[in-house]
Formats: sequence, C-alpha cells, structure tokens
Amino acid sequence: MDTKHCENRLNDIYCHILQHDHLFKGIDYVVIQGDTSTACAIALSAFHHGIKIIHLEAGLRSNDRMDPYPEEMNRQILTRLADIHLCPTVHNKQNLLRENISVHDNTVHVVGNTGLDNISREGCDYGNFVLITMHRRDNHANMDEWFRTIEKLATQYDEIEFIIPLHPNPNVQKHRHLFEKVRVVDPMNHDELIQLVKKCKFVISDSGGLQEECSFLNKKIVVCRKTTERPESVGIHSFMCESPTLLENIVQEIYENYEVNEECPYGKGESWKMICKLLT
Repeated sequence: MDTKHCENRLNDIYCHILQHDHLFKGIDYVVIQGDTSTACAIALSAFHHGIKIIHLEAGLRSNDRMDPYPEEMNRQILTRLADIHLCPTVHNKQNLLRENISVHDNTVHVVGNTGLDNISREGCDYGNFVLITMHRRDNHANMDEWFRTIEKLATQYDEIEFIIPLHPNPNVQKHRHLFEKVRVVDPMNHDELIQLVKKCKFVISDSGGLQEECSFLNKKIVVCRKTTERPESVGIHSFMCESPTLLENIVQEIYENYEVNEECPYGKGESWKMICKLLT
C-alpha cells in the first residue's frame, strides 16, 4: 500500500464517519485502541464533534515515522488528539513526557495492555515447532529474501517443524511457492494463533502485538524489523533482526537457549481493572 493510497483510505474513512453524525449523539468520550488508520480517523472525527478522546495503548514509539508505516505517524497524531492517555508501560509514559504531554492534570496513566487481558498462560509448553508470521508492508520489498532464509532454516533444522499461517495480503501470498520444507497453513483467528504461540519452541515474526504476547507467555521471538515500538523486552523475550542475512545466527542462538521465565513488562493481564477504576 503506497502513501497516496493510505491517504485516500484515511480520508474515505473520515468522510464516512462524518456522514453519520448520529453515531456521536449523547457520547461524552470515545475510546481509541491502538494505532490503525481507522482509529486515527475516528479520533479525528470525534475531535471535530467536540468529544473527548481516551487513547488506549498510548505512548508507543519507534521514533521513525516511516517505520512502521503508517502506524508510527498514526500514534503521534492520536497523542495530539487524545485527552486521556492509557500507557502499557512506564517507558511509554516517559515517551509522552518527552513530547511535552502534561501529567500534572492526571491525564497520563500506566495500565498495562488490554491485549493481554484475554490470554491465559494455562497450557504453555515448548513444543517441537517454530511459529512464523510475516506481513508488514515494511518487509514487502524483500519478503522473498525473508522467505528464502526461513526455508533454508527449515531445511537445516529438519528435526523441528516450521509453520507459517500465510497472511492473505497479495504481496505476501505471491511468495508462497518459495516454501517447500516450511508448512504453510491458512490464516488463523487470534485465538487459534495464540494456541500455537503457547505450544511453539519460539517465534519468528514482524508483528508488534506478538512481541507482547510472546513476553506474556514466556516465549522468545525474533523480531524481523529494523525498529520496534516495544523495546522493554528486547534482549529478554524479543531479539531484533534487521535483515534476512542476520536471521540464521540469531535463530541458532535462540534454538540453543529457547526457554525463558521472566516477568512480562507489558502487563499482568489485568489492565481492565485499572482502567475501570480510573474511568469510574
């Protein structure tokens, strides 16, 4: 998806919401979760209707507005629009302080991430397979390189299985033929994916949310990106891999020491309790 297409898509969402003014009648606050263009459009529309905005998952920053694109810029826009900022970590709160977001009027709170509230640690184990997910547009240009390297790893480590639920994006699907040893399965819903995370040996992914989920479930994850907005777990649960050429060495290190038992910095799965207390 190029820049112009993203701009047009955001404008379409925004215009559609403005055409439905009745959606905002009788509403005092809008809760926005995450960093999607849809969230950004809804927040902007709420702002134009004079409605206060609560941003859940506030303060995440990679400090590179083009990586991840467009999420990093969406986050920064949402911060400027929001009245109340609910941060997953202290680090996220510090990011907002550096951007001169005031905490003196009790608008910035550390609550953990609600994305973990619906996940149970029950049934976690280290099975004999590696879970892979790849989808970010930042990797589309060299997705074939990532896939060739992963296929090579699956051949080298033939004693374990490599499984990838292949993302439906055409820019990902067109490289499906590069996998022979890697087992390709259909896209999964979130609950199904989490069950695989619980049972896998470790994860290879370019996902942001999976960094938190792996940390919560005590699984190591190779993060196939140049930057991350979730640095709190780097070197503990998350291990950055900026290019396919580095993947083999990182996987070897993790394969030899894949078990981890450390506290998750993104919350304890009880964020909803803190948020309800703050908002009532």
